[in-house]
Amino acid sequence: MDIKTAHFKKAIFAPVSLAANTLFAASDAINDIARYVHYFKVANLEFKPRADDIFIVTYPRSGTTWLQMILYQLATDGSMEIDHIAQKVPWFERLIDYRIWNAKDFEAMDSPRLFKSHLSAKDMPKGDCKYIYMVRNGYDVAVSYFEFYCSHLGFKGDFDDFFKKFIDGDVQFGSWFAHAADWKAMSKTSDSIKSSQILFLKFEDMKNDFDCQLDKIINFAGFKIPADRLPEIRNRCSFKFMKQHEDKFDHITSQIWEKGYKRSSFIREGKSGQGKRRFNLEQETNFQSLLKKFHIEEL
Repeated sequence: MDIKTAHFKKAIFAPVSLAANTLFAASDAINDIARYVHYFKVANLEFKPRADDIFIVTYPRSGTTWLQMILYQLATDGSMEIDHIAQKVPWFERLIDYRIWNAKDFEAMDSPRLFKSHLSAKDMPKGDCKYIYMVRNGYDVAVSYFEFYCSHLGFKGDFDDFFKKFIDGDVQFGSWFAHAADWKAMSKTSDSIKSSQILFLKFEDMKNDFDCQLDKIINFAGFKIPADRLPEIRNRCSFKFMKQHEDKFDHITSQIWEKGYKRSSFIREGKSGQGKRRFNLEQETNFQSLLKKFHIEEL
């Protein structure tokens, strides 16, 4: 190709390429605005909380699926003849954000409605309903989230790369520190939600004394559970049982398969206190400083 031809093509195609990129950027911006407007309208204006609604709220990798299974077992006959736990305990904000459901779909749900959510305290719909927030040791969350990013989201970096993103809140659902601190604060005092509407649980307590925490959940939710059902509920809420039925809990989608989904990797081990071993001294120091900054050292 001679110099004149090259300059000619550049003169022709450069403006076209620029115009196309501008149009794509404008289209993305319009779609983002439309999604935001739709979400705000449904979640904040059209969705009507009920007194017996229960929102299961966590930061990712903090026992969300476990709580979904527990509440499903307590609120229904717990039949495993379901395709996925999301049928019974749907992901609230995802249904709206992806325009899967609208307000009428939520209204069509039988009571008590159970929802999964990763929303922050300030973004959660407020009403007379109940909220169960479970926090997990931040070290374990960081390591489990790293494994999830690799197995489900196609992350190719090492733990050090992910840790920097996690510390900065540059991951899905933002800062774990802020998420946990804000929900902890709201469980004690809030202008929008009574503290009696929030049950604040710790993943480690659930692991160490499941029966005690199960009783707390039953009493908080106001369920009447026959004594002869409790052994079955305990068994079905065990990690062994849930691992055997993992296809009913993992949110497999075509996009996740394309990003390198690894079968049998969604429910990992359910262990606590192991994550800290993955941290080096610098990471440990950074993590501790943020725990102090957000006043959640004891979580």
